Amino acid sequence: MKKTTLNLLAALLFTSGGGFALTPTEWQHTQTVAVAEPGLTKITLPPATWDSAQPGLADLRLLDPSGQEVPYILDRGLASNAPTFAKAPAAHSFSSTRTGETTQLLIETGAAGPIEAIDLETPAPFFLKAAHVEISADGKAWESLGPAIPVFRQFGAEQLRLPLDHRTAAFVRVTLDDFRSRKVDFSGARLLLSPAETAPPILSPLRTQITRRDEFAGETVLTVTLEASHIPLAELALDVKDPLFMRRVDLAVREASGATPSERLIGKGTIFRLAFDGTPTRSQLAVPVDFSPATREFLVHIRNGDSPPLKIEGVQASQYPVSLLFHAAAAGRFTLLSGNPQATTPSYDLAAFAGEMQTAHAAPAMPGPLEETPGYRPSESLAAPSQPDVPLTGAPLDTQAWTGRQPIEITRPGVQELELDVEALSRACPDGADLRVIREKKQIPYVLERPALSRSISLKPLVVADPKRPGTSVWMLKLPQPGLPIRRIQLSTSTPLFQRQLRLFEKRTTPEGLPVEVLLASGPWSRMPDPGVPETIEFPLADRLHGDTIWIETENGDNPPIELSAAQAIYPVMRLIFKVAETDGFTLAYGNKAAKAPRYDLSLVAVKLLTSSRNSARLVPSGQAAPEPQNHFDSINGGFLFWAALTIVVVTLLVVVAKLLPKPPEE
Repeated sequence: MKKTTLNLLAALLFTSGGGFALTPTEWQHTQTVAVAEPGLTKITLPPATWDSAQPGLADLRLLDPSGQEVPYILDRGLASNAPTFAKAPAAHSFSSTRTGETTQLLIETGAAGPIEAIDLETPAPFFLKAAHVEISADGKAWESLGPAIPVFRQFGAEQLRLPLDHRTAAFVRVTLDDFRSRKVDFSGARLLLSPAETAPPILSPLRTQITRRDEFAGETVLTVTLEASHIPLAELALDVKDPLFMRRVDLAVREASGATPSERLIGKGTIFRLAFDGTPTRSQLAVPVDFSPATREFLVHIRNGDSPPLKIEGVQASQYPVSLLFHAAAAGRFTLLSGNPQATTPSYDLAAFAGEMQTAHAAPAMPGPLEETPGYRPSESLAAPSQPDVPLTGAPLDTQAWTGRQPIEITRPGVQELELDVEALSRACPDGADLRVIREKKQIPYVLERPALSRSISLKPLVVADPKRPGTSVWMLKLPQPGLPIRRIQLSTSTPLFQRQLRLFEKRTTPEGLPVEVLLASGPWSRMPDPGVPETIEFPLADRLHGDTIWIETENGDNPPIELSAAQAIYPVMRLIFKVAETDGFTLAYGNKAAKAPRYDLSLVAVKLLTSSRNSARLVPSGQAAPEPQNHFDSINGGFLFWAALTIVVVTLLVVVAKLLPKPPEE
C-alpha cells in the first residue's frame, strides 16, 4: 500500500469514532493490549474473548490509553471452506464402458479453468471400489494422478469425490476395479471448480476434549467440549486408531423450542482409512463444519451400522482466524472490552478502506488475560430482565397410585440426564405421562427428551420344533421384560444363500380367554454369497408388545432350514432432564395409567436447562437397591451364631417371665 494511502487511512481511523462516549463499567470484562509502536495493529482474538463476548462480537469495544473509543475492523479472513450442499455443475458429457473386470468412465468436463474435484453419481446403495484417475487435454495422451482412490457407499457413509488437485483437464478417465466386487452403474459426474482465492485460510487449533461417550444401537455419540463458546468452527478431526474403517459422522448442537428439545445439524461428512492391494493407505479423518456454537458443547454422532465402535482417542477442532484491525495513534496500553449483553454492533465509517486494511502490513498484538472490570455495573436503563433459574422443586405428590419405583443414583449436583432403563420403559405409560421424579414427597420438574437414538438388547433365537409342520422353521425370542417398547428386530444369519418370507408375531389372549396370534412384522429376506452383502435384516414392529416373547416362522419348501445366529431387539431412548442441588433421596415413580402428563413452569428456562452441560444420573434396578444400614446382627444372621444367640434370648425371657409370675399357693 502506498504511503499516502496509509496516511489517509490512518487519519480516517483516528478521526472516526463511535459517535458517543461509552461507559466502560457497563462491560463485564477487560483485556489489556500492549502496543509497542504507532501504526496499523492486528489483534488475533483468543478463545477467552470469544467466550466473554456476545455471539458475533457485537459488544466488542477498544479503548486507547486515554480511554477514548478506537474504531476497528474485524478481519474474518476468507470465506469458509465448508462445502455447500448446492449442486455443482454437471460434466459436459459422461459415458460408462465395461471391459473385462473393469468399468471405465469417460468424462468430458467442459471446464476452461482448474478443477478442484469431481463427484461421481450412482444409485447403488452398497459398494466399495478402487478408482484410478487420469486426465487429458485432448482425450488421447493421458496422465495418471497417482494411486487408486477409494469410492464407496456403506451404512450411510459415502466417498464419491475424486480430487483433481486444481488441475486443468478437458477429459477425465476413471477406471474402476470390478475384480473383487459386483459391477456398479455410475450415472453421471459433477464438477467442483477451484475457487477464485489463491489459498485457503490458515486454520487455528482449538483445545477440545471428549467429556462423554455413549454407545447406542449402531451409533456412537461423543460429547465434545470446547475451551470457549461462540468460536467460528471450521472442522473437527478425530484421532482413530482402527487400521481400516469407514463411517458417516454428523455434528450437532442441542436446541430447544419452548420445552421441546431437539438437535441442530451443523456439519456432516465421512471419515475413513482404507487400503487396496499395492496402494498406500488413504485416510480422511476431518469433518467440515461452518458454525459458531452458542455453548461450549456439541455432539458427534458416529454411525457404526453393524460394525463395532471405533477406537477414538481424541478429537481436534480448528477455527477460522478472526483479527481486529485498528490504527494506534500512539504506543501504550489499550483496553479491549467485552461482556455487555445490551451493546449493539458498532458502526464505524471504514467500509471503503476495509480491503486496503486487510492487505496492509499490521503489527501483531496479543490481548492479556480476561479480567473483571473494576466497578462493573450493568446499565440499568437498558438492562434486560434477568432470566429466572431452573426451578428445583414442584408441587407435593401422593404416589400411592404409582405402582413402580426405582431409586435414582446421582453423583454430583447440577443438570441431570436420566435415561430410562428397560424396567422403567416396560412399566411406564408409552407416552411417559406417568413419570415423576420425587424427593421428600415433592416433585422435581423435568423435561422429557426423546432423541433420535436407540438401545439394543442381544437375544438368542431358540429353535422350536413343530412336528405337525416339518417344512416350517420356528424360533422364539425371549425378552428381559414384558411390554418393552421394541421398535425393530434385527436378525443375523450365517446361511450364505437363501430366499424366504418371514413372519414375526406375538401370542396373546383375547378378553374371552381365547388364544390369538398378533402379527408384528413380515417380509422377504434373501441373501447372495457376494462380498459386502449384509448378513442382517431389520423388521419394524407394527404394534407394542404385551408380553415378553416374540415368535418367528418361515416356510422352507424343499430347501434346508436357514440358521438364525443372533437377534437384536431395538428400542428408543427416553430421557428426563432436570436440575438438583443435592445428590440423595431421589426416586422415579411410574406405573399409573390414569396419570396425566405433568405441567411444569419450565418453558421460560427450557433452553438454559437443555443446553447446559449434563451429569449422567442412573436408575438403580429393583433387585439392586441401595443396601440398608447394617445392624450388629448382620454378620451372624442366618448362621449358627444367630440361632444360638436367639436361643439364649428366648431362655432368658422365659426365666424373667417365670420369676414375674405369682407363686402357686401352698397346700
